[in-house]
Amino acid sequence: MKTIQFVKWVLIIIGAIATYYMLSLQIQYGVTSKVISEMISPKLHPDAMKKVYMPMTNKLLDTGDITMASIVRVKVADDVSNADVEEAMESIATAESIRSVGMLPLSEMVEIQTNAAGVTKGHPDFKPQRYLKIYQYCSPRTAMIMIDHSDAFSAYLPCRIALIEDKSGQRWLYTLDMDFMIYGGAPLPPALLKKAIEVKRVITAIQKGGAEGDF
Repeated sequence: MKTIQFVKWVLIIIGAIATYYMLSLQIQYGVTSKVISEMISPKLHPDAMKKVYMPMTNKLLDTGDITMASIVRVKVADDVSNADVEEAMESIATAESIRSVGMLPLSEMVEIQTNAAGVTKGHPDFKPQRYLKIYQYCSPRTAMIMIDHSDAFSAYLPCRIALIEDKSGQRWLYTLDMDFMIYGGAPLPPALLKKAIEVKRVITAIQKGGAEGDF
């Protein structure tokens, strides 16, 4: 009998603590009722927690950087030059029938802006920048299908891959994690889901192929 009473009191205490934190979250953030509603009657994709929100939360807690939590990056092989990366990505994009719609040589642009006229690479006064170049890709028909579903998809367009040299000299290829778009909300209509998964496959192929200089 004493054991039963003890268990009851433990459950009461746990319930009180849980209620306290739920009320605190409700007061501070106004989300508890929405979370409970989602648990009872799910609206999000069944894989939303596994593929998007838990990985994002873990990365955010590890790094403290929300941008790191929302990207996919691949290390560029040491024996692959920047020119090789670019050639490989352009070759794969062509083979996959996705349009290359421009590039932004940002580090080069900043070098031009911050160095005096006539001061170019090799000059003793030249001030170099860490390498940064943005490559942009788009499948126009797929893009229109996506924004027919939601205008907000336009913020993801065109698909971008950044080739960047970090502060230690290591080069990376960065792109947005497309799982946010595919699995982060309510399930996409089947036809759109198929298109979105295909775009992710192509961008992943370009990113990995570029990192390996594979063309």
